[in-house]
Amino acid sequence: MVEDLIFCLREAALHFIFDKSSTPKDVSECYMNPPCGCMNPGQNIQCEDCVYLEACLSNFKR
Repeated sequence: MVEDLIFCLREAALHFIFDKSSTPKDVSECYMNPPCGCMNPGQNIQCEDCVYLEACLSNFKR
């Protein structure tokens, strides 16, 4: 929950500083160097707890 709050605050700050959202435009960008340290998203079980990946991927609708 604290990680979610920090993520939201970071996104809001970036939006105001750069006047744009830092969310990726393509799904593949979510997997590039995630801040949670997950080296192989989709293959390692520790990636399941990565709040960044969850938030990033939730921006895209299939």
